[in-house]
Amino acid sequence: MTTQSDGAAGYIHTFTPEEQQRLVDQALFLEPYHHPQINFANAKLVLDVGCGVGAQIAVLLRRWPHLKITGVEPSATQIERARTLLAKDLGEGRVTLHQAPGDQLPFPDNSFDGACVFWVFEHVPQAVPIMREILRVLKPGAPFYATEVFDKALHVHPSCPAIMRYFEAFMALQAEFGGDPNVGVRIPGLMAQAGFTGIVPTDVSPTLDARMTDDAARQAFLEYFQTLLLSGASPLLARGHVGQSLVEEVASDFARLKLNPDALFSYGAKQTWGYKPA
Repeated sequence: MTTQSDGAAGYIHTFTPEEQQRLVDQALFLEPYHHPQINFANAKLVLDVGCGVGAQIAVLLRRWPHLKITGVEPSATQIERARTLLAKDLGEGRVTLHQAPGDQLPFPDNSFDGACVFWVFEHVPQAVPIMREILRVLKPGAPFYATEVFDKALHVHPSCPAIMRYFEAFMALQAEFGGDPNVGVRIPGLMAQAGFTGIVPTDVSPTLDARMTDDAARQAFLEYFQTLLLSGASPLLARGHVGQSLVEEVASDFARLKLNPDALFSYGAKQTWGYKPA
């Protein structure tokens, strides 16, 4: 989800076709970490706020075939890609898409049986107004799931100075754009401010360590996170926050991690759920 016009400003990952495909790949890669706790068994109508290109909607429809999902996204560019990705489901009436900001949802009160947000609040200056709108349109007792980053929890071993220097610049630029790269740890309190009850925070940080022995899985894990971090390289370079040499050093750090069977890479992520008061 973005809060500004469809340009690079305000959104660190940009809107290129390559980045849009990365979001699709990301949803599939992170599914085993972030979807097992989500339970929409008793829901029929679910809202995805900041749905982007529709990648998470596609995962939810596969996991919960009985659902009808409404996606809301302010970016016309992302909505256009979502209409392509979800064309079959749109045609079958399983999905509807709306271009609108998250704090101005175009739905009546008590419209949905559940709601979710993936990687949205890290990109916006104020999360609570969006949460209050989600609360408004949920039916009493309905669940809301928020999955978000906690970037300060990134831990890499052996030490990878280039990755850490680059990631400090990455977080600083996200904050400069008005986002919060550590919002995941704040979500439970923000949900309480918005009026949700029964709030449960969990840690869902994807982690590679010596327990992951399959070489292909290890390579894919590190390749994903290398791509994620470097998805911000263009705006970082354009604003002079990093130099090309540091970007190349980041790639070298990842190359060394890929060859090290004892490597540890843990990327901070939090998932919180709560309920609209019954």
